[in-house]
Amino acid sequence: MVFAKEIKDILKKAMHPELKKSLIDLAMIRKVTTKDTKVIVTLVVPFLHVPIKDDLIKIVKDIIRKNKSIKVEVIVKEMNENEKKIFGNMVKKVRGLEI
Repeated sequence: MVFAKEIKDILKKAMHPELKKSLIDLAMIRKVTTKDTKVIVTLVVPFLHVPIKDDLIKIVKDIIRKNKSIKVEVIVKEMNENEKKIFGNMVKKVRGLEI
């Protein structure tokens, strides 16, 4: 059986392709649940049609599958306003811009 904490630790290695920061550190992983031999990851993005959405899903699935033989489902949701604000501030900080 796989535990959610184990998956979250694995996801710390899942890097945003443009920002080179962990999806965990960027607060883009909202929830991880496990059920038998399946893990369900809720990935949040600033808006649902973000151009790299499919890349982010692939990154999440690949990093988990690389470390565990388990089925992976990724649910994509849009960030709420507070999450967008926090994410925007993190992006500015990563890019060295004023907050």
